[in-house]
Amino acid sequence: MKMKGLLFLLCAASLTACTIEDQSRTILTGFFPNTMDSQVVLYINDVPVDTTNLDKDKNFRFSLKIDQGKLYNFRIGGKYQYVYLEPNDSVAVYANALDFSESISFSGKGSAVNNFVHSQAILATKQSDLFRGYHSLLPFQYQKVMDSICQERRDEYNTFVLANPSLTAKAKNLALVSATFPIYKEMEIYPFVYQSKNGTPIVELLPAHFYDYRKQINYNDTFLEYFRPYYSYMVMYVNNLAYTKYSTDVNTLVDVNREQRFHLEKIQIINNLFKEGALRDNLFRNAAYSYIFNVRDQRNYKMYFDVFRLYNAQNTHKVELERVFRNAIALQAGKVPPDFDLIDRRGERTKFSAIQKPELTIYYFWSANQKELSDLIFNRVAQLKNLYPNVMFVGIDIGEDKARWRRHLLQDTLARDEQYHSVDFMDLSQKFLINNINKSLILDKNGRIISAFEDIFSPDLEKLLPLKES
Repeated sequence: MKMKGLLFLLCAASLTACTIEDQSRTILTGFFPNTMDSQVVLYINDVPVDTTNLDKDKNFRFSLKIDQGKLYNFRIGGKYQYVYLEPNDSVAVYANALDFSESISFSGKGSAVNNFVHSQAILATKQSDLFRGYHSLLPFQYQKVMDSICQERRDEYNTFVLANPSLTAKAKNLALVSATFPIYKEMEIYPFVYQSKNGTPIVELLPAHFYDYRKQINYNDTFLEYFRPYYSYMVMYVNNLAYTKYSTDVNTLVDVNREQRFHLEKIQIINNLFKEGALRDNLFRNAAYSYIFNVRDQRNYKMYFDVFRLYNAQNTHKVELERVFRNAIALQAGKVPPDFDLIDRRGERTKFSAIQKPELTIYYFWSANQKELSDLIFNRVAQLKNLYPNVMFVGIDIGEDKARWRRHLLQDTLARDEQYHSVDFMDLSQKFLINNINKSLILDKNGRIISAFEDIFSPDLEKLLPLKES
């Protein structure tokens, strides 16, 4: 009897301790029906901090020990989602994997700010076409419209704060940035697009108070440096400062993204405004990729890379960027392209070097996993074939589903084409710096690179090919 009493007391003590422990921890649970994933990985910024398994019913649970508010993110089925947690929060998240972004909802203690942040992200996505339509407005008209939209966002934010009086300063800041920074980003984009569309210098036409919103921004908020609305704004802010400096000094209507000096201006701006930390490193990384994917005069690559290195000796992405720079130089016109593994229609492995042609050839990329975009690529290739009958066209599927690629080959549009499937997309994408599947690779009859950065939809192809076809 004494033993039974002792066991009862031990069990009661254990349950009490467990309850106390749970009360002192932050809990994140979730339910993801239809997901094919077996795990959920929780990140802070880009660093994984915890992992848990989904049970047979697609539920998961994290129990976290935190002493301050933290912005996490997780990925399911290739999609990511932010979740902000504070000490002792108990947040439950639901998302149907078949309609991930639209179906996400949060409940429980700490859910309010997460629902608000997500609703603002959905709103910004839905209004992206609307924002693009405003780019044709005259500067004073544009500012009036955008100021009105920004005020609407602030009103939504103020209503949210009034309805949730216990929000911490950190949560309020996160909510305000999620509501307003997509608008600020659009205002940084506007000068580029307006000048490009209208062929009219715009720097002197902007109203005196056009950029007043900048006065309210903390440009070194370490808490938000990986938050997409914040980071995306910073990218466009740097671009616009460089654009304004370049346009003022040079007074030209050229596409500044193609100009070496514009990209050198960005290096100086990032170095002057962002002294240290992940935001600085990530902005420099973005600037390097932007340079490589936009500047066509590859003779100056080494000069740009040498200047870039002066300011990035301690960059956390240094190893990656050094590899990218080497790969970019290896893709210059006149070089022999790097080799990679392929599978042909018969399922046999081969090398890219083994399929090269004694004619001018465009190697275009597509993905059986992205049907709509791939169909547009096939239509574009058909158009180019009619225009340039002496040019060869070879397709390379860069999707991960080999079986789906084989089924795709039965379509009439591909039945007669020479088609291959990449064995290792990571290897291929790193060697050829593939940032989207629209990219093409053009080789001359000797197998040397004419262009390794041309978009298959670019009208520049129709200027380039007649010169090389003869």
